[in-house]
Amino acid sequence: MSSNAIATFVVDDEPLARKRLLHLLRGDPDIRVVGTFDSATAAATHARELTPQLLLLDIRMPELDGFELVAALAGQGINPYIIFVTAHSDRSMDAFGVGAVDYLLKPFDDERFTRAIERAKRLIASGRPPASLASSRTRLLLSERGKVVVLAMRDIEFVQAAAKHVKIYAAGRCYCFRQTLGELESRLDPASFVRVHRSTLVNVEHLAEMHPMFHGDYELILRRGTRLTLSRRYRDRLTPFMLE
Repeated sequence: MSSNAIATFVVDDEPLARKRLLHLLRGDPDIRVVGTFDSATAAATHARELTPQLLLLDIRMPELDGFELVAALAGQGINPYIIFVTAHSDRSMDAFGVGAVDYLLKPFDDERFTRAIERAKRLIASGRPPASLASSRTRLLLSERGKVVVLAMRDIEFVQAAAKHVKIYAAGRCYCFRQTLGELESRLDPASFVRVHRSTLVNVEHLAEMHPMFHGDYELILRRGTRLTLSRRYRDRLTPFMLE
């Protein structure tokens, strides 16, 4: 096996499915299986330590599903190449929406599997980042109530902290996710998003007006008419955007 072999996770809750995938991968010197898991939760726990470059991933599993795993890894800054391996045909558009290399429907033959692996190997060898990472400044991938939500960064108007959750307001809708404002801020494009209050981030592309208030605070009015407060403490963070 090459020292440059691709670190790979196999994640499937069915023992026979995992066994077959491992059998198909065993003879490939370019692949190094560093983790085999029967749940997405276990894979997420070990991902930071084992840093997979490629995931062979089922979709419907107990606890976290495959898409929720992809979202969880993205939240940790881990963006491997992904080949979904599933018996369900109804999520293929979602799969390519999160930048999957391929979508294998069970049962598949050895030749079909080989084509998927070869495609992943070519992409990795090219040095091109995974599609999910390449688009990380244009899309935000998050898990909500058993499904994955993909939001265009340009559609996000503002974000507010709410206890242990954040509320993301985008294209006239509100999405609630269990994470901190700081965690989410690290995933947003700093060229567009600025903190205007300890509990609020704003996409400057959606700012329409600013009005001075008392004690150095400002009222911000967004294009949809939403009114927010720019705290005096955070006023300097917004200044560079207003000078462009």
